[in-house]
Order: sequence, then C-alpha cells, then structure tokens
Amino acid sequence: MDSNLRDKVAVISGASHGLGLAIAEEFAARGAQVVMIARGEERLGRAAEAIRKRGGAATVLPGDVSDAGQAQAAAAEIQRRFNAVDILVNNAGIPAPRTFQETDFSDWDAVIGVNLSGVFYLTRALWDCLLRAESASVINISGTAGLRGGGSPAYGSAKFGLTGLNHAIALAGKEHNIRSTILYPGGIDTGWRGAPIGDKPRSETMDPAEVARYVAYLVASPPEFVINEAVLNPLDEPYM
Repeated sequence: MDSNLRDKVAVISGASHGLGLAIAEEFAARGAQVVMIARGEERLGRAAEAIRKRGGAATVLPGDVSDAGQAQAAAAEIQRRFNAVDILVNNAGIPAPRTFQETDFSDWDAVIGVNLSGVFYLTRALWDCLLRAESASVINISGTAGLRGGGSPAYGSAKFGLTGLNHAIALAGKEHNIRSTILYPGGIDTGWRGAPIGDKPRSETMDPAEVARYVAYLVASPPEFVINEAVLNPLDEPYM
C-alpha cells in the first residue's frame, strides 16, 4: 500500500460510483481515511464495503449535497469523528437535457443545486475542518463544459460558475494553507448519461482509475505551490 496519503482524511462527494468511487478507491489504497458521501445509501454501502475488504478505511455518510441542511449535518458528523479534513473532493454531479428548449425550471434547479450549490454548501460547511488541517486540498471536479460551454444551459452554467467558485475558495484559503484546484476532465468511461462502459477504446474515453491517480497526484503535490487548473482529455481529443 502506497502511504503518501496515510492517515489523511479525505471527503469525497458522489462517491458511490463512477469517478467518485475510483477516487475513493485510489485514496484508500494510498492510506487515506475516505469519507464517502452520496445519495444512494445502498450502493454507497456496497462501495465502502468493497474498499474495506481490500484493507482500506472507508466511512459512509449518505446525503444530498444540494440540500444545505444535509451538507451541514454531514459536516457536523465529520467534525465529530475526525475534527480535521485534509482533502475535499467535490465530485457530485448530475447531467441535464442538452437543449435550451428541453430545460424546464425544475431541471435548472436540480442541476445548479447539485453541480454548483452543492459544492459551495459542502465546502463552506467543512471550512472549519479544512482550517484545522496542516495543509488542506480542495479538488473541484468540473468538465470540459466548464471551458467551452455547450447546448445545456443548466449544465454549462453550473460548470462555468464552478470556475468562479474555485477561484473564491482558493483566495479564501491562501492564508490558511488550503489549496483549491479545478479539474476539467473530458470523456470518462463511467456510464455517464447511460453510455455503455468499455465499448470505446482508451484513446476515446478515459479510464476513471487513471483519472483518480491524477487526482491523487494533485493532492500529493508539494504544498508550497498550487495547481490552479488542469485539463484532461482522451488522446483523440488533444485540445479544446
């Protein structure tokens, strides 16, 4: 077991499947105590149990980060159990209809709620825990829609907004050794929007385990500098 994250407390939202689960697995393999947050309690429990069977340390906190009260309750429980948080990965996200005409008010509220407001709620609720860490890292998972937009007004707006929020977190944290990085990944082979997993070659879609290793690299980088932004794309999409 690689120990470069040994005994670090890492909170990961959207951790029951996909990239969030891959990050939790990677961090746990490197010795971190992972705290896994997601709405699907049963799937979250199965994911955490699989990590424990491999020798990792995983705590489950079912909850919806788009609900400010639930985010605060999760933060209170994390503070009670661990006091300090070394790493926060804001990964929870949901897709949205692609066209302006298809997007109704409830679509907008749901996507902005999870993909943008949820990041603020959880980060703000955990701020005191991040301050207690010797050197904390916040990783905000965006997407290439955060750089080039797209046909979905809700999804594109949430991801563009996340860039501004990341800047605000970085500015607030700079005097307290809290680093904030935004990651813009392209296509990841996670079944997003129901796409079949494993059908495309690796040159067209990224392995979530490999993306998770890069996230681990971000948080393990030397504390005297911050990687503000990072863009990852499959090899067949070498530029934006």
